[in-house]
Amino acid sequence: MIEAKAIVTRIEAGQVWIRTEQTGACGGCQQKMSCATASVQTMLPKREFKVDCAFPVKIGQALNVGIDDSHLLSISALLYLLPLLLMFGGVLLANTLLPPEFADNWLPLIALSILLLGFRLIYRRQVWLLRCLGVKPQIRVFSE
Repeated sequence: MIEAKAIVTRIEAGQVWIRTEQTGACGGCQQKMSCATASVQTMLPKREFKVDCAFPVKIGQALNVGIDDSHLLSISALLYLLPLLLMFGGVLLANTLLPPEFADNWLPLIALSILLLGFRLIYRRQVWLLRCLGVKPQIRVFSE
């Protein structure tokens, strides 16, 4: 379990809205590449999001939120491979539909455009994708 600190911002119907805290020391730390805290800070969005909570909490309360680390590799592969697969599929489709003289000049631009659109789509829908894959941050330990 990889954990990070978060603050409760809202409470509604058994779900808690939280915002992850920014850790200022991570930028200058030499262990950033092997640190679980830095990994969680890149995985969790910097905005509010909902988590299920069975414990009583208060607005403004600090708590620890965790993500099961067994999912991180498969999620990372999906989030990086999906735009690449979209790009290859788009290039293949453009190569078959466009005339050869037009395709030779425009395929690099088409490939780059589809790749960037794929990354943009992933960025805009990252929380939705993670929830569809069954990866939900869970509240593990409360900080006093």
